[in-house]
Amino acid sequence: MVKSLFSSFLLVFSLTMNSFILREYENFYSTDGAEVIETLKKLDEKYWLMESKAKHSLFNFSQRSIFFIENRQIYVTEIEKNLRAFGGLRKENQTFKLNYENKEVEFTFNKKTGKFSFNEPVYGNLSLQLQLKFDLTSDSLPLSKEYLFLDKGKIKTKKFLSDFNNEEDESFPSYKISEIRDDDKEYYLWFKEDDFLTTFKIFNDFGPRTATWRLVESMPSAE
Repeated sequence: MVKSLFSSFLLVFSLTMNSFILREYENFYSTDGAEVIETLKKLDEKYWLMESKAKHSLFNFSQRSIFFIENRQIYVTEIEKNLRAFGGLRKENQTFKLNYENKEVEFTFNKKTGKFSFNEPVYGNLSLQLQLKFDLTSDSLPLSKEYLFLDKGKIKTKKFLSDFNNEEDESFPSYKISEIRDDDKEYYLWFKEDDFLTTFKIFNDFGPRTATWRLVESMPSAE
């Protein structure tokens, strides 16, 4: 009985005009010469695992994040990121482990290791995407907010602007999330205005090249 009630692992959070349902899924994205598989799984009654694997003509990239959620707030416990680009000329391996009892992050960045303290919630790429969805309420748009981001053994600050998507190239209502940067690079996320706030498009600016990742298929993970 209990298993049948919770086997779908749905978490519902009320928004002003819609509800965000967090569920296990498997999403497939593609762009020219590349593909990404992104998954979200429930590990147990507390912890979630989110993973992403990208294969591009110029690079391979994988990342994973373990976290738990309390009152619409994501708390990351582990992050792992691995990059191999330009035939192995550029390699990056990063890990972060967070201890909430002593507010300490233990990290590795290639051959460098260390520890530092934190006081506010911090994120990686994957967990930040979900936190943006938790923070999205229709009656508060446009919404500008800063987030603390873990990268290369440091805490950085990222700022995002969330708003309704007014572009005319989509046939369904959606939201556009824009990163506010100090340089001339751009990063955008688009969420469908559905129960899952499905990420259906991502734009990355790599400097000399850009990539627009489009959702090809989205399905619930097999139980």
